[in-house]
Amino acid sequence: MKKFDVNKFFKILATPKKYKRFLNKNGKPAFDVPDEFGLNTDKYQYRIRDLDTALEDAGYKELLKINKGTEEERNIFDSIDELNQDFESLSKDLNYSPIFHLRDTPEPDDGLYYEMEELAYLSSKKSEYSFLLWSQDYNVNGGTGVFKIFKNIKKKDKISFPKIALNQHITGTLGSDTHYCKFVFLNKSYNWGTDAEYKELVSKNKFPKSLKNHFLPIVKNKMRFSKDCGNKPSDIKKINSLIAIIDEKRIKNKSFRPYGPRGSKGTKLGKGEVWEFAK
Repeated sequence: MKKFDVNKFFKILATPKKYKRFLNKNGKPAFDVPDEFGLNTDKYQYRIRDLDTALEDAGYKELLKINKGTEEERNIFDSIDELNQDFESLSKDLNYSPIFHLRDTPEPDDGLYYEMEELAYLSSKKSEYSFLLWSQDYNVNGGTGVFKIFKNIKKKDKISFPKIALNQHITGTLGSDTHYCKFVFLNKSYNWGTDAEYKELVSKNKFPKSLKNHFLPIVKNKMRFSKDCGNKPSDIKKINSLIAIIDEKRIKNKSFRPYGPRGSKGTKLGKGEVWEFAK
């Protein structure tokens, strides 16, 4: 198999692709679409490729399937929990770094929905391009796409990642009425509060109060949602949001546990790692 060219893949992923527009009987565009790059015409629109489209356009169609020919065969990039492994399977020169990871189910869990979200930074020393990727999975419906493109990224851009993560969550599909909040895992490499709160987290392992304040309205939304679903007051009272600022490796391998079996101690946390409930 030919060696994977990271720089080629990144260049294609960063370049808008031309797509034909749907036209009405008069030959005019049937729908208005955003002109993100100032390149759209009446016949064509330009947009960033999906990850699998970029992979195919880079000449790697044979890599679109994972575990090909086995019972575990699946499409690449189709599972949030497998994204890190998927990128590693392409090249060890790719670095997939989760910044924000969220999982939510109803409480009590009646199987109504399952929501998962993740914001991650994809980069490589082999390319000047890098990307913020946003992933969402609602009841096995969703996907992963490019949220933002960087060329020779600057430090100030990385500092903005926590704000992007929290704002994207709060302004997602449900807007200010979002109620997804059960488990939130945040990469400890970033500042998730004020500068003063960050200093206290590093020196005293103190959880940022402003972060709890951010998720409290979402918890209240979930309590209202649960009430509208007809759940018992005793069940509604239990609704909360567990927020953990932890090492990136714990997010990748899903190894963090707040509690052990039968109420025993959970994961032993290191410096700069903390967790608390929103309420």
